[in-house]
Amino acid sequence: MDKGILIDDKFISKLKKGDVESFHQLYDMISPSMKLVCKRYVKNDADAEDVFQEGFLKVYKCIGSLKNAGSFWGWIKRIFVNTSLDQYKKTMSAKTEMIDGKIESDFENEENEDEAFTAADWSNGEMNYETIRKIDFTQEEMLETLQTLPEHFRVVFQLFVIDDYKHHEIAEILSINEKTSKTRLLRARGMLKKELYQLAIRKVNDGRAR
Repeated sequence: MDKGILIDDKFISKLKKGDVESFHQLYDMISPSMKLVCKRYVKNDADAEDVFQEGFLKVYKCIGSLKNAGSFWGWIKRIFVNTSLDQYKKTMSAKTEMIDGKIESDFENEENEDEAFTAADWSNGEMNYETIRKIDFTQEEMLETLQTLPEHFRVVFQLFVIDDYKHHEIAEILSINEKTSKTRLLRARGMLKKELYQLAIRKVNDGRAR
């Protein structure tokens, strides 16, 4: 996040007074990072842009509720995450719960997939997840890989791993139970590792690994 502008109580005070120049500065400052947040939750670029604009409007309207500069960045991010989630929930498939029911049943007695994978020799073609750690993935590659996950897995992964929500919060936000949230996270991690492993192989084979 670009923090070139000093976010202090003086700047916050200007925002609360509706200072136009300060809001222009704020817009330019948060656009790159907050648009990326929106794109993580909303795949369509046009929809993600609309979500960003809606989120910024909420910032404008609600800036008076911000107590101090110290909580500014967390407050900003929460607004854009919640706005993105509102859009996600509007388009969420009704068959998600059916999918989760099957997944929970299939994996209820199995060990955590993250612990089940063992190290394998790179040359034998088996999945060696140590390989992932050796590849310097770009931000674009990480976002594209994340977007390959089914939505109901991807959203839980983002909320828990990237945006620091707890399972009980995720359950409340998505109207699911905590067990479903944990199951989706488990599956998302496994899927993401497999996708990143395949990308790592392609980068090595193409000579693009750094």
